[in-house]
Amino acid sequence: MFLVWTTANQRFNSLGDKSMLTWLTRNCSTMWVNLAQGRIWTLVTPAFSHVDPMHLFVNMFVLYSFGTDVARMLGAKRFLGFYLGAAVVGNLVSAVIRGVVIPLRTGDMSSMVQPSIGASTSVIGITTLFACVYPMAQLQLFMIIPVRAWLATVGFVGWDLWRVMKHGSSKADGAGHLGGAAAGAAYYWFKLRPLIRRMR
Repeated sequence: MFLVWTTANQRFNSLGDKSMLTWLTRNCSTMWVNLAQGRIWTLVTPAFSHVDPMHLFVNMFVLYSFGTDVARMLGAKRFLGFYLGAAVVGNLVSAVIRGVVIPLRTGDMSSMVQPSIGASTSVIGITTLFACVYPMAQLQLFMIIPVRAWLATVGFVGWDLWRVMKHGSSKADGAGHLGGAAAGAAYYWFKLRPLIRRMR
């Protein structure tokens, strides 16, 4: 999908042809408008879409770093189900907050048609689930600062919450991150926690 988005952008920039870019935006990005027009598959497709190479690299690096342990714990099928489920929850939260809540609170309708793409909703869900299961795991924040998994997760969620409350413009979709984190926490609380407690 990264190559498809790159090709669409190149066609628009070099030829002025935006047909491919328009199709991708309508079918592979998170927006309230997409859901309102019945394109419910856009709750999943953005999790496989990237435009910026660094965005793709960071998401894949974090996915590999945390997803390996989570996939080993859940198994391949449950891991895939959780990945897709976190994408659905995160993208739905993103669409509702940016497409309904913010316009109602501020009167600014621009966020209704602001597309969001990337695997971050699923990746944040995975990192949150990891932190719930292994809260005292030692992480290297930015590969330098040692920090416990629970503290890093609380910090990132708090940062996203602050950005959403401020309605500030940002390349990162804080609302989608919050939805992904909620999916991870809910999966742990309702699915894994009872199993872990029975095993003790």
